[in-house]
Amino acid sequence: MSTPPVWLPATHGHELALDGTTLRCRKSDGNVLRSVPRAVRSSSVGGKLSELRERLVRHEEECRSTVESWLLAGVPVPAALLARVWPDPSWRSVLQHLVVVVGGRTGLLTEVTEEGRTVLVDQGGTPHTPLVGPVSLPHPILLSDVGKWRELLANRDTAQGIPQLSRELHHRPDDVDPEATSLEDYAGGGFEELRHATARAARYGFVMRGGFAMLRIVDGGVGLQARYWLGADDPGLPIETGRLLWVDASERPVALGEVGPVAWSEGVRMAELIHAGRTTDDQ
Repeated sequence: MSTPPVWLPATHGHELALDGTTLRCRKSDGNVLRSVPRAVRSSSVGGKLSELRERLVRHEEECRSTVESWLLAGVPVPAALLARVWPDPSWRSVLQHLVVVVGGRTGLLTEVTEEGRTVLVDQGGTPHTPLVGPVSLPHPILLSDVGKWRELLANRDTAQGIPQLSRELHHRPDDVDPEATSLEDYAGGGFEELRHATARAARYGFVMRGGFAMLRIVDGGVGLQARYWLGADDPGLPIETGRLLWVDASERPVALGEVGPVAWSEGVRMAELIHAGRTTDDQ
């Protein structure tokens, strides 16, 4: 459900419009240009549309981060809340096609009515409309048949607004010492400057606290923080990454054998994403 762009006169012979979050320009004869000329972009209308675009981009980012936090929190979302935000294209683009659970039924979310009733598509492609109720966003590591959901999504030629089915999954290896309280697999990653590592953490939505990149997860009703050491010195100095660990609500390290599957997968995912930006011998 897309809204056609509204074209506004900007300069003599040129009109501007926002197509989603993309600023487009066309001539008065209707010919859409590949790029926006500088004079048109700097016009009064161009300035106002650019400001509006920035607000829309921030709104889209907030929608994505909020829905991803729901995925990591494992807390059911009230159907009334989804019904309220669904008409907003930014919210809908993030929520649509996620695998959700409603009333014990699992399916791809395709619609939410004004009354909060959801329309789900099962793995056979059949739509179902469960009774109105809370909507859960299962972490993909908890889906035993995640491959079949990925196949269904591909067959429908659709994409998800946040990485759920495409999310990198990491299972705890059998040879991990269950009594240990940290993982050293991602230690020793060199960065020419600390700011390069922290910028990479921010790029993927992780926050810094006391030298650690940090992520909050709720796993089986238990709240944990995954922490990956980057450093707390001068941002311009070179650093090597350190240990990955998980702490509880009292900030006490948790034994690796007690870290649940969601917390393990997300903590390792965080470390891998940051560690992948290290300076290698080839660089």
